[in-house]
Amino acid sequence: MEITFLTLTYFQKVARLEHLSQAAEELHIAQPSLSRTIRNLETELGVPLFDHQGRNIVLNGYGRILLKYVDRILLSLDSARHELAEASQAENTTVSLSIYAASKIIPSLLSAFRQEHPHIRFQILQQDPSLEQPHRADLNLFSSIYPVDNDHTVTLLEEEIVLAIPKSDPRAKAEALPLSDFSEDDFISLQPGKSLRTITDSYCSSAGFVPHINLECDSPSTVRDFIRAGLGISFVPCVTWSSVNDAHIALVHISAPKCRRYIGLSWNPDAYLSPVAAQVRDYLIAHFAQYSQAAAPAAGQTSS
Repeated sequence: MEITFLTLTYFQKVARLEHLSQAAEELHIAQPSLSRTIRNLETELGVPLFDHQGRNIVLNGYGRILLKYVDRILLSLDSARHELAEASQAENTTVSLSIYAASKIIPSLLSAFRQEHPHIRFQILQQDPSLEQPHRADLNLFSSIYPVDNDHTVTLLEEEIVLAIPKSDPRAKAEALPLSDFSEDDFISLQPGKSLRTITDSYCSSAGFVPHINLECDSPSTVRDFIRAGLGISFVPCVTWSSVNDAHIALVHISAPKCRRYIGLSWNPDAYLSPVAAQVRDYLIAHFAQYSQAAAPAAGQTSS
């Protein structure tokens, strides 16, 4: 006799109930068929598994030994079945990602991820995943003026904010200057409500002035062109907006106040995070480190 998954399932039910009729009813099979299965199992193993007391059956010592292993086997098979189902489903899972910071470097990271996992699809949401708003995406990429780390948020990057000014500006040769030295300048900035704009407005307030916004723009390449045209200066996160720097622009460090922003990744602690979404989360955490090690151009220097 071949001992099958079904045979072990039948034995487990009879052993739990110690009642053939009730076990047969719950298993939706005929009692004679169930009795025959148990007898064949005992014959195969060479030992009785139940003691018969009149019309009743009682699991004996041999039966208790077998039940211990059967429980383990069936539990392992059930776990394997669920894990295989999740793995199969994960191959076609869509991961939603809200991007409100570092949007210039995320495409290369997701491209590298999809080379290893071509069946994964991404839904990109351009929304502000502030801590006050409900999480509508699986993962939320955001920036803040302070680091945020807890059981559902991790800081990916601490990034210095510098000032991008024309190379022709006499201040371009300075290693670092206080922010207050730029209180009379025209600024090229993001629109109100954007997290980087909120952060830089806060630093300007700490320096004792409200910046005069000459232009509003959120494209690093366009910011670069406006600076080169002499239309203003701009705050620049030195890692994620590194493309702003060119031969006509200098990046000046700010000596006071120390200007920083933090790129964070969060997920909803009260919602189910699929295995593939957790995989993307762990990938971003592991691979974002390369950008924190990127060397920003030194103050007063430009790229060739």
